[in-house]
Amino acid sequence: MYLADVRATQRDWSKHELALFHRAVGLLWEAGLSVETDGGITDEGEPWFVFCNPDSCDVIAHFARIGGTYVICAPAFNDALTGRNFADLMERFLQRSLGARVAPIVSRSTPAA
Repeated sequence: MYLADVRATQRDWSKHELALFHRAVGLLWEAGLSVETDGGITDEGEPWFVFCNPDSCDVIAHFARIGGTYVICAPAFNDALTGRNFADLMERFLQRSLGARVAPIVSRSTPAA
């Protein structure tokens, strides 16, 4: 493996972060919302992820990790959610999106790299 490959792997979403995305999609599906996902790495090497409505192609939420800070933007929110702990931020996103139907996340992620 080349050094560039190691850096790219470290900058991508972790397995724990991907599990949190998977959990969120499952909860949105259970609430009756169809969700498709996509993701990648920006030219600057920062990961992004998006939830979209497959019927309308409208963005439900856009997730990014920028300089060690997580950012969640959703058209339904008046402001972006930001923080250094992805599990906490994802829980806030789900609470805003689904309300009291979301059980708290038991395990906590480590701060952004």
